[in-house]
Amino acid sequence: MIKHQLTLWLMLTLLAGCSVIQSQDGKPIPDDNQFAVVPLNNLSQTPQAGDQAASILSAILRANGAEQVSLYLPDGQNPLVYESRQRQREATDEAARDGADFILTGTVDEWRYKSGLDGEPAVGITLEVRRVQDNTLVWSGTSARTGWGRESLSVAGHKVLQKLVNAMPLVSGNR
Repeated sequence: MIKHQLTLWLMLTLLAGCSVIQSQDGKPIPDDNQFAVVPLNNLSQTPQAGDQAASILSAILRANGAEQVSLYLPDGQNPLVYESRQRQREATDEAARDGADFILTGTVDEWRYKSGLDGEPAVGITLEVRRVQDNTLVWSGTSARTGWGRESLSVAGHKVLQKLVNAMPLVSGNR
């Protein structure tokens, strides 16, 4: 009996060690506001990881009740070498001109398959929600995950972003 309990405890410990999240409580954000998702600053070595994460994030926000979500992905001259901070600024400016209430921004710290026998996906993302009116930081959070060998990178990214959206203080607005 003790051997089975020890095995179960060890398995749960290993599973819990695969992901981590930290976020602030933040002020309530009504989900009936207009949200703009801009390219995340790509600090990983994977081209277009910031755009991939932003695209997934906008879909997750809509699925979680935010109806007014716009994705801003400005064109670049060469998508493999463009400077993501400049594109992030351009997208933020465009979203502000379009009347967005909140900007979702952040960084992709890791977005890759780890080398080795299984090549597990590894994702690390930091998100911020800023009020457009005064650029005030309303909420921030960071999460990272290492998936299993047969899990795709986009699935690992989706799980990280879903955890972050679940941690956001989104509240049902007046509809």
